Amino acid sequence: MDKSSQEIATVDTKAQYGTRKKIDGTRKITYKAILVAMAMALKLVGQVFTFGSFKISFVYIPWIVAAIVMGPIGGMAVIAITDFIGTLILQTGGFPLPLILLSNSLFGLFMGFAFKIPKLDPRLKLLVGTIVVIPVCTLGLTSYALASASHSPFLPIVSVRLGTQVPVVILNVVIVAFLFPLLRKLKLMD
Repeated sequence: MDKSSQEIATVDTKAQYGTRKKIDGTRKITYKAILVAMAMALKLVGQVFTFGSFKISFVYIPWIVAAIVMGPIGGMAVIAITDFIGTLILQTGGFPLPLILLSNSLFGLFMGFAFKIPKLDPRLKLLVGTIVVIPVCTLGLTSYALASASHSPFLPIVSVRLGTQVPVVILNVVIVAFLFPLLRKLKLMD
């Protein structure tokens, strides 16, 4: 067997045994579009399941999957597009508040960076990402943006979001953890 045959066999063997696929440009755009569409659909469904200040939303699932599959920048892009279009469609006051758009985009960035940590079990990466995004994004920046926009005190908004948003984020994180085998089977994560 000459050297070129050996190299081909090596490449085929690596592809056969589950190494993560390199996503080309066309697939990246396609995945982003699919994840934005999923997030938009789940954002709209979340409008139906609103009980007072408590809203059951599953929008975080495609956001987290985008960060896992597309990385920090891809995750940010999917979330920013979803947030911008969602605000326009749902007509929640015109254009998105820049600080909320930033906060939600950082959600994807931080979660994506958590999945870049080498030699760490994906469930622990998900936990690390969650430990960062809840206080910084969900309770921090977004609460501050809501307090500023409504001219309300910051701490009461944080306390309400602690009881309403944090359980929703955790529920979404748990669902994503159950999706890991599917993402591995599709070779979209290690």
